[in-house]
Amino acid sequence: MKSPSINLFRSNSMKKQIPTLFVLLVVLLFSTVDIFPQWVAQTSGTTVRLRQVKAVNDNVVWACGASGVVLRTINGGTTWEVKTPTNAAVTNYSIDALDSLTAWVTGTVGGSADFTIWKTTDGGMTWTAQYNNPTGFSDGIRFFNANDGVCYADPDPWPSTKWEILVTTNGGNTWTRVPEGNYPPADSANGEYGAAGSIDIVGNTVWFSSYYNGSANPTKVYKSTDKGNTWTVSGFNQQQGFAGSSYLAFADANNGVAVCLDGTTAKTTDGGVTWTVTPITGAAFRYVVNVPGFNLYMAIGSTGASWYSSDGVSWTPLSTGTTQTLYGIDATANFAWACGNGGTILRFSGPPLPVELTSFTASLEKEGVQLVWTTASELNNHGFEIQRSADKSEFTTIGFVKGHGSTTQVQNYSFIDRSAFEGKYYYRLKQIDYNGLYNFSDVIEVDVRSIDNFALEQNYPNPFNPSTLIGYVLKEKSSVRLSVHNIIGEELEVLVNETQDKGYHSVNFNAKNLPSGVYLYKLQAGDFTSMKKMVLMK
Repeated sequence: MKSPSINLFRSNSMKKQIPTLFVLLVVLLFSTVDIFPQWVAQTSGTTVRLRQVKAVNDNVVWACGASGVVLRTINGGTTWEVKTPTNAAVTNYSIDALDSLTAWVTGTVGGSADFTIWKTTDGGMTWTAQYNNPTGFSDGIRFFNANDGVCYADPDPWPSTKWEILVTTNGGNTWTRVPEGNYPPADSANGEYGAAGSIDIVGNTVWFSSYYNGSANPTKVYKSTDKGNTWTVSGFNQQQGFAGSSYLAFADANNGVAVCLDGTTAKTTDGGVTWTVTPITGAAFRYVVNVPGFNLYMAIGSTGASWYSSDGVSWTPLSTGTTQTLYGIDATANFAWACGNGGTILRFSGPPLPVELTSFTASLEKEGVQLVWTTASELNNHGFEIQRSADKSEFTTIGFVKGHGSTTQVQNYSFIDRSAFEGKYYYRLKQIDYNGLYNFSDVIEVDVRSIDNFALEQNYPNPFNPSTLIGYVLKEKSSVRLSVHNIIGEELEVLVNETQDKGYHSVNFNAKNLPSGVYLYKLQAGDFTSMKKMVLMK
């Protein structure tokens, strides 16, 4: 989505800075980052063990499990549909989906062999087998988009050093096994297996983890930054064999966590190169997910346990109301779903927004670019970091404004960026709760231009059909005439004929009654005159 754009004008003089006359109001809402109050059981329509859940959005969610079972909801779980099984002899270990129609499932017969990838394009009514290995064991699958995907499975043949890592560039119509030299060798001779379902992606980067069955060896984390084509490996000390199975979740390309069956947790801030380990006594983690857009992780495990963490180090228990072991969890910004034994499906739903941002504006004052925002209500609001970027990618914190804690009253805030000179900037707010949770506003784009001189800008778009925007800058208050002419100079239309204040102005010109061709537009402001060409193409 294109960032809202705000045009601001500033004098090149360090001492004389002129306020803009053009301010765009941008209405934004923060998404919730407060912990949801409770888990609520949903009726799945099955009693089999469910291994994984995939939330496409707040309404469309898929799940899979034993006996080839695949479930889908299109209303957030109010009702779940039991879809056509992939294969009744198969345990489906992993699922990914694009929307309510297209999904992929990986499964293995008897939990030990006959690894298959299936795809549906009709909402689970029919399934097409895209790949099969009679001796393989599937672990996890993820798609970066409708075409590019990656799947990992246990080393095959067993024992060997060959991971079965597959990539596709055509939606799974064909899968290519990654050459052995493109990844660190598997140690299956000593019992290294892939951890089923332990896969995550951010951008073009994908991670999966492994463990050693029955032997005390470090947990390994494999990483690819090119959609699964080449791999590196890292890891952390974990001496519990199968109990050291780790499950991964990443908030971005650098920050992620791993949780283990024996209660070990690990955190990385460099994309998985190094890990800091913290044991959690009594915890038996089985899966973890990052809540999209926030520094918030949620995990589930044995006997219905669940936890949340804002830093990946300290984990707070959450009651689920069930004693069934949970195996899978996924989340949107507003909800989370977990699945497990006995056909268990739970949904986590949230309270009112902790901070409701109703407006975010920018203007140019003598001191600099002024940002103004308003909240309708606040809950546990510590305050706002103001962040700025020159490329919309790397943001720097340039200030902080204290919040009002918890209030239902309208609150107004402002901040002046005194270091923004001529150029384009991107601003956002980082709202921080007292418990350390945070979230970001949408990004707004600010264009700071000089108003030291009169200027007529090139229309945009150009060529156009049928409308285009004509912008101009007035150095001082002036009598303005903006007109449109044909190519031989005959006047066709007057767009502006009035006195206007200094600053930036723009006019939308609609040429629906004119034929295609080259036209002229002319600005007269006091002693200043300028003319430019524009092209109408119908």
